[in-house]
Amino acid sequence: MLERETDEKTSFAELFEAHSETPRKGFFPGDTVSGVVVKISKDTVFVDLGGKSEGVVGIEEFLDRDGNPAVREGERVDLRIASTQDGIHLTKGMKVQGAEAIDLLREAQQNQIPVEGRVAAINKGGFEIDLSGVRAFCPISQIDLRFCEKPEEHVGQRYPFRIMEIKEKARNVVVSRRALLQEEQDKRSKETLATLKPGLEVEGKITKLTDFGAFADLGGVEGMIHVSEISHARISRPSEVLKSGQTVKVKVLKMELDKEGRQRIALSMKALEPDAWERGLEFKEGDILRGKVSRVADYGAFVEVAPGVDGLVHISEMSYERVTDPRTVVKEGDPVDVLVLGMDDRSRRISLSIKEAAAKQWVADQGGGEKTRLEVGQVLKGIVENSKSYGVFVRLPQLGTGVRGLLPVEELKDSEKGDLKKKFPQGKEVQVEIIAIDEEGRIRLSQRAIKEREDREDYEKFLEKQDRSESLGTFGELLKDLKLPKE
Repeated sequence: MLERETDEKTSFAELFEAHSETPRKGFFPGDTVSGVVVKISKDTVFVDLGGKSEGVVGIEEFLDRDGNPAVREGERVDLRIASTQDGIHLTKGMKVQGAEAIDLLREAQQNQIPVEGRVAAINKGGFEIDLSGVRAFCPISQIDLRFCEKPEEHVGQRYPFRIMEIKEKARNVVVSRRALLQEEQDKRSKETLATLKPGLEVEGKITKLTDFGAFADLGGVEGMIHVSEISHARISRPSEVLKSGQTVKVKVLKMELDKEGRQRIALSMKALEPDAWERGLEFKEGDILRGKVSRVADYGAFVEVAPGVDGLVHISEMSYERVTDPRTVVKEGDPVDVLVLGMDDRSRRISLSIKEAAAKQWVADQGGGEKTRLEVGQVLKGIVENSKSYGVFVRLPQLGTGVRGLLPVEELKDSEKGDLKKKFPQGKEVQVEIIAIDEEGRIRLSQRAIKEREDREDYEKFLEKQDRSESLGTFGELLKDLKLPKE
């Protein structure tokens, strides 16, 4: 045990001797240096600064709240040079105390060395800072890099400060914490910018949320995530999915300088996540979906049917009635039911129909189940699509999406003939019979055939009734002539 203590003392003495002989050329008070901890003693930490140069710093600058060293041998540390007299003396942040406090403050100001202070109280326009007995003032704008929303959170905290002014024999000392934070951020910014490039995936911390996007700190430099790059799902405001202080993974999309020469970095979160097409859509052609109108154009409306997936309802698929302006039917944000007409995985396009969804629902309301078989003689209810001079085109939803037939003028009931535009407005329900299907699948419809069959059935019922009446009349005559015996 004694031998071990002797070795440690010898090592300490050797280190101290080596330190006192350390060349100090090129080191100046206030300089920031980086070195490796080579020895930790009871009171001192020795740091190898490279080039056969070593510095010392008091152990108290590395103690945690429990009084234990918060640094290990072999660890690299960043420090400042406090003095080069009798060796290189290092510091994390100069502490002022005792009768020499004023001289130390002036030296710290001259050499740009930080001093440690405690935020003692809030006063008008800023904070009262206790520099180990010396009263100083820190303007509220100099306590942090960002606007100070809650000054009370700083009271009682210990920070390093930069001495900005010393007036009236140190009775008026002005300090800034922001200056040190800015220096640190500038250093980190240079290091970060040296590694950033478009396409790189990095982590960032959300620092600010706006209506148009979110700002993220990437390590001393900020990038902006536009609201459209936050998620594949459509969101109105970043605050719906993000909060300040949240750590996020982002991809660097673009880096460019603005007019003032400042770096602008565009980031994306959604670029790191597979979209709905890549994951596989959970619907197919023929399905009815509930979506939300995301945009209205002159030729139709786009409806979001899955997070980040829009389909187009062409103006012709909005209603059975003629539509000249889609905005008269839907507006942005409206919930709508749409039927999937088609899906193109290659171009990532989806065709939708509002009127076909309504037709399918209409069939269900009529008690229809599975699709009706297409055959001559079927009597169906249809929906008027449009009218021409030669007849009426009728949509037949029971037969499937987009199936329609022609009801020629000669196949109309007599009561329906006349001005077809007035007699058959778009969307009107009509009952028709399939009377022919040609080789190309074109369907010919008729109202007259239904009317003739109904008339024929009525006539047959009339004849049947007449036959029964005549039979009863003959039997009555027989009874009339029949003479019953008297009792």
